[in-house]
Amino acid sequence: MHKKNIVPESLATCRELSQNGITAMELGEWDHARAVLNEAVTTSPSDAEARRHLAEALWQTHARREAVIHMEAAVQLDPRHAPTIVRAGEMLLETGTIDEAAQRAKQAIALDSTLAGGWALRGRVERQRGNAIRALADLQQALRFAPHQTETLLQVAEIQYELGRPQRSLSTLHHLLDIYPPGEEPQKALWLEGLAYGSMQRHRDAVESLAAASTRDQPPADLLYQLARAEQSAGQTTSAANTARRVLALDQQHEPSKLLLAQLQGFADSGQGNVIRR
Repeated sequence: MHKKNIVPESLATCRELSQNGITAMELGEWDHARAVLNEAVTTSPSDAEARRHLAEALWQTHARREAVIHMEAAVQLDPRHAPTIVRAGEMLLETGTIDEAAQRAKQAIALDSTLAGGWALRGRVERQRGNAIRALADLQQALRFAPHQTETLLQVAEIQYELGRPQRSLSTLHHLLDIYPPGEEPQKALWLEGLAYGSMQRHRDAVESLAAASTRDQPPADLLYQLARAEQSAGQTTSAANTARRVLALDQQHEPSKLLLAQLQGFADSGQGNVIRR
């Protein structure tokens, strides 16, 4: 006679609750998901999957310390599941526990050296530690295994720009921006593209990128200020002055924009505006 695997009632209930919690998460009902998944974990505390999902629900509802506790518990329950280890490390890093995050990255890479998340996590740790070159190497390794991972591409482009490599930064950014449909490119990527163009003295291209970035969401004052500077460098003084006024409408105490506007108005008052717009 064949023996049947009988699932304990508590585990069956836990799995049903977990599925309900996952459905709530997919619908964006994070508070409901948190309540259901908490019940699932209470029903079966040794279920690693329920712990993982509860940790995510807690994270999304800003209970981050509690989220870390449950994700770390999931690691202990399933210590060879590399994606769980990576997610635990990401949470640790974002809560400022850098050394523990580094340990999780090392553990994940040892378990699966082809897992992009492990390399990306270690790259982020190295960047937090101020080791830009090591961070870049790890993040590029992550891209070998997940070449279209947008967050990793953006971090690579940021580091390349910070290292004074605007051309390489642009190349990475163009790869990143090509992933998105026209009009849906993220503000941060377009902003960095504009800065990279500016570093290469391609001021009209910088204006185009920064102007596009300013149409995504609510533009920060610093973004608009950099757009004004790019417009000034491109000889578009009227636009630069108008953009500087937009900054001051957002932040009346933005001193760089005050100085820029005064400078632009001084040129106009002295009759030199046409020369600058040339």
